[in-house]
Amino acid sequence: MDYREAFPEKLRDYYRRLFGDEAEEIMASLRTPVEKYYIRVNTLKTSRSKLMGILRKEGLRPKRSPYLKEGIYFEREGPNFPDDFEPELPVVRANKFASESVYQGAMLYAPGVLQADRKIKPGDEVEIRDPRGLLVGIGIARMSAKEMILSKRGLAVKVTLPKFRLPSLSELESFREGLFYAQSLPSMVVAHILEPGEGEVIVDMAAAPGGKTSHIAQLMENRGEIIAIDKSKNRLRKMEEELGRLGVKNVKPVLMDSRKLPELGIKADKILLDAPCTALGIRPKLWETRKPKDINATARYQRQFIDSAIKSLRKGGVLVYSTCTLSYEENEANVRYMLEKGLKLEEQSVFIGSGGIGMEGVQRFYPNRHLTQGFFIARLRRV
Repeated sequence: MDYREAFPEKLRDYYRRLFGDEAEEIMASLRTPVEKYYIRVNTLKTSRSKLMGILRKEGLRPKRSPYLKEGIYFEREGPNFPDDFEPELPVVRANKFASESVYQGAMLYAPGVLQADRKIKPGDEVEIRDPRGLLVGIGIARMSAKEMILSKRGLAVKVTLPKFRLPSLSELESFREGLFYAQSLPSMVVAHILEPGEGEVIVDMAAAPGGKTSHIAQLMENRGEIIAIDKSKNRLRKMEEELGRLGVKNVKPVLMDSRKLPELGIKADKILLDAPCTALGIRPKLWETRKPKDINATARYQRQFIDSAIKSLRKGGVLVYSTCTLSYEENEANVRYMLEKGLKLEEQSVFIGSGGIGMEGVQRFYPNRHLTQGFFIARLRRV
C-alpha cells in the first residue's frame, strides 16, 4: 500500500493546504516508527551514566540525548525487507494496534489476532499482516490457528523479522526497577517548559498514563504536590502502578473529568493541559481514518478544557498546552483563543523544534524534520 493510500483524501488535501510541498514528506514519515526511540532516565533512582552502563550490560546500545540531560535514545533498525516483499507464507492477520506494535518489533499476542490460516500449527513460519493486507513482520507460530483466535492471552507468534525494530524494554530488569520511563523527546520537553517549583500548586489535567506527571515529580525531586486528574478509573489505577514503579511520592491522583476542575476550588500556580486530541502526529500510523471534520470537532472539545484551566489558574499563573497532533485548529487556533481570553504567550526554556504556523513563540515538532512524533507546545501566562 502506498503511504498516500493510508490517509483519507480529505485529510491529504488538508495537509497539502497546511504544509504545502512538505505534506508528502510528513505523511511518508508518519507511516514509519520514530528514527530515535527515547527513554527518560528516572533521576529519582539513578543517573544517566549509571543507567547507560546497565543498559549496555542488558545488551542494548543506548546513546545520550544532546538536548536533555535525562534523555537516552536508541536508533531504529530497518526497514528489514522491501515494500514489495511477498514471502508466501501462511498468514496471520492482526488488528491495527497489534500490527503497529509488530511493525516496530513487538511480539504478537493472541488478543491482537483477527484471523489465521487454518493449517497453521506451532513451529510454523508465518507472515503477519494488518487488516488492510500490509506485511508488518514474519515470525514463528507459538499456537495453532484455532488457539490464536480463541485464546484471551499468551504469545501467538514470536516475531523474528519485523519491518522495523525498536528495543523491547518492558522485560528488562532496569525497567522493573523503575530506572526509566519510555517517553518521546517532545513529551519530555513539556515538563521543562512548565518549570515546576516545589512550593507551587501544580495540576496535570489529563495525567494518565503518567509520563509527564512523573517527569514533573522528578524535576521537583519528589517535593511539593502535583494534582493529577483523569476521568478513567482504569487509566488512573495504571498510572498509580506506574508511579509506584518509578518511586514517585508527591502525586495526588484525582478521578474526575477535568472539564469540571473549577469545582475543586483550586487556584493553581501552574497547569499542564496535554489536551485530548486527534493524535495525528503519532508514529507509526499504518493508516488514518480521521478527517478534517474530526479535527474541528476535537478543537471545540479542547476549548472546554481550556476554559476550565483558565478559571482554575491564579493571576500570574502559567498554563502549558500541548498536543500530539499536527492540525492548525487544535494548536495555533486554540492558542489564539487563549490569547483572546487574556493569556499571554511566553518564551520556552527549551526550544529544539520549529516555530508555529503563522505564530511565533510556540513550538512544533515535525516527524520529517525532527525525527520525532508530531507534537505542539505553548506556554502562556494569565496576566
